[in-house]
Amino acid sequence: MAMQCPSCGSAHIQPMAVVHAGGTQHFHATHTAVTSDGQFVQGSSQGSQSTALAQHCAPPAPPSPLPFIGAYGIGGIIIYMSMTVCPLSARECVYVGMAGLRYNWKQAAVGLGLIALGWLLMKGWRTQAKVYSAAKRRWQSTWFCHRCGQAHHRE
Repeated sequence: MAMQCPSCGSAHIQPMAVVHAGGTQHFHATHTAVTSDGQFVQGSSQGSQSTALAQHCAPPAPPSPLPFIGAYGIGGIIIYMSMTVCPLSARECVYVGMAGLRYNWKQAAVGLGLIALGWLLMKGWRTQAKVYSAAKRRWQSTWFCHRCGQAHHRE
């Protein structure tokens, strides 16, 4: 029993993953050249190209964790900096710990605020990751008809 498009009845249908992979090419090239003074120089290029149909049938993009990781990192660095003393004439900073927070409490509050922002961004990322998982499963069970150009979800 051949699968058929529910819209036009065509048997020329494929899973979205197959259509995407069929129209996408990945390449990697290594280049060697000789400079004017006789030295060899080697470089490389890599990338991918895809057709408009392959781009249309591409899987959903996963959410990036970089915003909350960045907020955590910058917040932690700011808190650490608020707990150190760096005299202008000295080459080294001295870690003073909690005692430094007495004078740099505003800087530490900014760091804590960035960490709190990172926590909120992480909660949003988790929600986006759940939505992405559902969208990826749906994409994996979707078929594309080459005759009418419609995408159909198969169960």
